Amino acid sequence: MNILRNIGKYTICISLATMLLFTSLAFGLDYKATVIAPEATIRQERDFNSQQLDKLNMGNKVTVKDISDGWYCVETPNGRGKGWVFSGEIVINNDLPGENSLKRGDVIADVLNVRSGASTDNPRITQIRRGDTVTIINTSDTPEKWYEVILGNNIKGWVHSDYIKITYNFPKGNINIDSATLKQQPKSDTACVTKLKKDETVYIRDYAEGWYNIITSEDLEGWVESKYVKVLLTDTFSVSRSGAGREVFGDIETVTSKYLGKGYVYGGNGPNGFDCSGFTSYILKTYYGEYLKSKGINLPRTASAQATIGTSVGRENLQKGDLVFFDTEGRIGDNIGHVGIYLGNGQIIHASTSRGRIVTDKLSDRYYATRFMKAVRL
Repeated sequence: MNILRNIGKYTICISLATMLLFTSLAFGLDYKATVIAPEATIRQERDFNSQQLDKLNMGNKVTVKDISDGWYCVETPNGRGKGWVFSGEIVINNDLPGENSLKRGDVIADVLNVRSGASTDNPRITQIRRGDTVTIINTSDTPEKWYEVILGNNIKGWVHSDYIKITYNFPKGNINIDSATLKQQPKSDTACVTKLKKDETVYIRDYAEGWYNIITSEDLEGWVESKYVKVLLTDTFSVSRSGAGREVFGDIETVTSKYLGKGYVYGGNGPNGFDCSGFTSYILKTYYGEYLKSKGINLPRTASAQATIGTSVGRENLQKGDLVFFDTEGRIGDNIGHVGIYLGNGQIIHASTSRGRIVTDKLSDRYYATRFMKAVRL
């Protein structure tokens, strides 16, 4: 079934949630929602580092009372009060009258300039890359169509429509087996709609008794067993304050990999030799300078000074692009003497003094795990 022919059926409250990702409501909402993540955490504040109030299991029903900055304020099931859940972990079930004009879009260009106005005559604000997701808030009335977008770092700007593929306002997931069957109904004995390939992206719009109601990239709608779908919690919506969905650093591993093996040079600023903070300074200023400028960040040169900027994050909440700091002189907790960049999947890249070159290491390695002091998010 082609969902575009039945668009009215899918005008649901999640669209309103996307429209309000960067605003705050105080209207006393009363929307019913379903947990789609394997486990969702209710927190005291809209922050992944905030105190945990409760846990929700997949399929649990909650009532959304407020929407703010990509988080939902929900009533706790134990009746103790309210808390905040990241919007990528639940789907609002209520249908809304009318149709939301806002959409999400995926970047389909290798590199796409974000400009201050709807033409190439306007200055570039920043750049986004293939696979990044944006929220579209406006369309230009110019002969060439441009979209005004909001990025995950709360930057607004304009991009040419030719390089954006419109997608759905639902949480994303990836198929995690070689072949999964999409069924017409959430039952194994119902008719097959199609077969889904491993790593195929789908959009999750509901959950029922171990099945996800999904939409495929080919606009097919149906049900697939939830165990065959991995929910992409950090790629669901663009979020600012929590740092989730920071697409600006999505390519950090590719950007830094070309410097692997470059020599360690005390005081080195690159591009052919670095010390630890010289490497982080060079990467961030060379490849992410526009982003730093947009955040008002003047990146210091030394590791100890770099540790004083940004927002501190816990080791368990690290995301790509975060700076990680260590005491490598043996006086654990007394001195920050080393810095690297977190690449994701437990990996860091840094200029190693002992090995004399740019290398990657696991943060879980005993040496770094015992000397870890802090991390900051720019």
